[in-house]
Amino acid sequence: MKSQNTISPEIAKQILPAVYAGLFASLCWIIGDLLIVGFSPNPENYPLFSETYASRVDVELATYMLTGSTNRLMWGALVAVFSIPFYLYSVWAVLKLIKGKFTKPIAVLLFCGISFWPLAHAGFFYVGEIYKAILNTPASAHEQLLKTADSFVQVLEIVWSIGIAMVGLAWLTFGVAVLMKKTLFKRNMVWLNPFIFTFVFVAIAQILPIPYGDYVGCASFNEAHFAFFAILLFIVLKRLKQKTS
Repeated sequence: MKSQNTISPEIAKQILPAVYAGLFASLCWIIGDLLIVGFSPNPENYPLFSETYASRVDVELATYMLTGSTNRLMWGALVAVFSIPFYLYSVWAVLKLIKGKFTKPIAVLLFCGISFWPLAHAGFFYVGEIYKAILNTPASAHEQLLKTADSFVQVLEIVWSIGIAMVGLAWLTFGVAVLMKKTLFKRNMVWLNPFIFTFVFVAIAQILPIPYGDYVGCASFNEAHFAFFAILLFIVLKRLKQKTS
């Protein structure tokens, strides 16, 4: 008797477009991350922030995107934001892998969490542009610009932390579902999870030299999703090939 904890060719065919959507969306977000926050900042090069306003700002964040052109930061925001429908569509592939009561909570967490990402991601563009404006305006204008930047950073941090937390919790719950045999994966496939892959990419980023570690580290969450959908695509295509052979 065939195990129920496997992806059937029928399910594989149904979710294939959504898996491709997940690959495309995560790739767009990796590109967006690299464009908007793929920098190796040296705060010492910007004494206005590292010294003069060190008590007023997060120095690392304030100097993070100062070397990026407006066009680079803008496209970094746009390429990710406009691919979000594909990310949302890819959730359907994940939900088709789940059985029973775990489906609804994971669906809510993934849909809500991913929906929050665009505001936070685009927020980096506005924060970067505000801090660049501070570098290029008279000191008399700095106080108002710093207050504006503080507001932007607060919104960015609130939305980003909630969005990441919700998606992370969704994948953690998915892992529990795998262990409880409530998915189409066998228990030994519990490693196939962006929650785990994120830590792998963060670890890789720590051992790579600058600037390569920064390139990997800035996009680790989306690299984890890309790895998940790439492996899932391999599994799906293998199942479809078995059906035709």
